[in-house]
Amino acid sequence: MPFKIISKYIASEFNRNFMLFLGAFVLMSLLGNFFGNLADVFTDWQSFLKFLQETALLLPLLLELIIPITVLLATIATYSSLNKNAELLAIRSSGIGGWRLAFPVLAVSALIASFAYFSQNYMYTWMHQTWIKQENSARLPPLWKVGEEESIYYFGNRQHNGRISSITSFNWKQIPFQLLGRTVIERGEQQNNSWIFHDIQKYIFQDENLRLEHVEQWRIETEKLPTVPFEIPISPHHQPILDLYENTLKLQSEGQDVTRHWVAIFQKTAYPFQIFIMVLIGFGLSASYNRRGMAAESLAISCFIGILFWILNQITIAVGGAGLIFPFFAAWSGNIIFLALALWLLSYNRL
Repeated sequence: MPFKIISKYIASEFNRNFMLFLGAFVLMSLLGNFFGNLADVFTDWQSFLKFLQETALLLPLLLELIIPITVLLATIATYSSLNKNAELLAIRSSGIGGWRLAFPVLAVSALIASFAYFSQNYMYTWMHQTWIKQENSARLPPLWKVGEEESIYYFGNRQHNGRISSITSFNWKQIPFQLLGRTVIERGEQQNNSWIFHDIQKYIFQDENLRLEHVEQWRIETEKLPTVPFEIPISPHHQPILDLYENTLKLQSEGQDVTRHWVAIFQKTAYPFQIFIMVLIGFGLSASYNRRGMAAESLAISCFIGILFWILNQITIAVGGAGLIFPFFAAWSGNIIFLALALWLLSYNRL
C-alpha cells in the first residue's frame, strides 16, 4: 500500500512538471508563429481561418518534436525536487529500489507515447484529409505503376471523383526482350470492385507485324490493376503503422521505391522508446545532483542531450531514406547510442 501511494505521488509530480514544460514550449512556439505571420493574419476573415488551420496542423508536428525533451526535463525536475527535499532518501531507506522509483514515470510516459502516436497518425491525418486534400485533389500528378504479367501503366489526368483519362499500358516479355503490345485508353472511371474504360486502342506487335484493335468499353476487376490513388497521398510518417505496412507491401509489389516507407515503419516503433530512454537518462542525471534540486548544469545537459538526440535522429533518417543505410539502423541507431548512455549513467550512479 505505501508503494502505491508513493507511486501516485511521483507520477503526479512528473505529470505536473511535464505539463508545465510542455505548455511553455507550445506557448513559445505558437506565439512565435503568430507574431511571425502577424501581417497576414488579420487581413480578412479567410486569412485568419487559414492561419488557425495551419497552426492546428503544426501542433502534431510540434508535439512530436518537443515531447522527448519535455519528458527528459520533467524527469530531472521530478527526481531533483525529491532529492532536494530529502524525500528520495527517505523513500529509498524504506527498501524501495531505483527501478521501482522509475516505474511511475515510465508508466506515465507510456501514456504520453500513446498520445504522441495518436496525434502523429490520426489527429494530423484527419486534419490533413479535412482541410488540405480537398483543396489539392485537382492537382494530382501523373503516375507510373508496374502491374502484373510484365506490364507497366501510365495514369495521366486523375480526378477526385474516381475518373481518369490518358491511360497507357505496355506489355512485354523478358526472354528474349520483346514489346508485345501497347494499349491507349481515353478515359475510365472506378466502380466498387472494377474499372470501366472507354474508347480503347490496342496496338499488338506479333511476328514483326502491327495489329490494331478498337474496343468501345472494357471492364476489368480492380485487383488486376495497380492501386491508383485519387487524393494527395499522406506522408508515410503520418500513416498508422498497420496501414503503412500494408501500403508498403502493395507499393513494393508494384515496383515503387519504398525505402522511405520502411524507414517510417521502423521509426514508428523507435519513437516510443525514445521517450522511455529520455526517462532513464533524466533519472540518471538527477541522481548526479543529490540534494541540489534541478541544478543549472542538469538543465543545460538535458537540453543539450535532447537537441543532440533530435539532430542525430534526423540525420540517420535522412541517410536511411536515401538508401545509404538499412532502414532499421536509420530509425534505431539514435536509440541504441542514447540507451547505452542511459545505462552508463544508471550504472555510474548505482541505480
